[in-house]
Amino acid sequence: MNAITNNATNITSRGIRTLLLGDNNLHDDGVNAIAYALETNQLLESLMLDDNCIGARGLTALANSLRKNYKLERLHLKHNSFQSLAPLITCLFNKRSLDDVVDSNHSMKHIFLDCGYSYESRELEVLLKINRLGRKEARRAKVALYLEEDLGRLFELDIDARLCPDVVGILAQSGSLNGVFGVVKNLPSAIFSRCESSDGCDLRIEDCMEVEYL
Repeated sequence: MNAITNNATNITSRGIRTLLLGDNNLHDDGVNAIAYALETNQLLESLMLDDNCIGARGLTALANSLRKNYKLERLHLKHNSFQSLAPLITCLFNKRSLDDVVDSNHSMKHIFLDCGYSYESRELEVLLKINRLGRKEARRAKVALYLEEDLGRLFELDIDARLCPDVVGILAQSGSLNGVFGVVKNLPSAIFSRCESSDGCDLRIEDCMEVEYL
């Protein structure tokens, strides 16, 4: 394990696209070293970490590193010690804020796990299917999901009123009709209110009300 952890950065920076590290007794400390290397590596596409006694701490470190990694698409994590998939779910869809949603991982397409995680496993698979749409489309779909959970978030955003139709476009393309209808119902008054309260706003009333939703 020491040879692997001491040279983790070198291992993931030599043009290698598939790295097999299964059954290497890495534990959390070893995975921490791999996670640190993954933050800057944009070459590796597949990583196998089966049978390595990875616990909650190691999984969290790995998930945090994947928020900065845009290349890894396949991750093997069978037969390890962690009991929850929450770090992976948060990595793929961090709903703390809209910025965090945008900065989530939209590149990971397949995570191979043991059976038995029930609901968490199904939630993770939904997010992986979204990622398989491609990074741009996955990001738009997650933004739509985030806004649809609470449409009030849209009107709390500190964005120029003229950008609201673009946000609605994301909902129209990636969200549900209910989400679009909810925004259409409330958006004009929100835009009009912002125009009246903003000093120097050069938007005319007709501009505020004539919105291309779809």
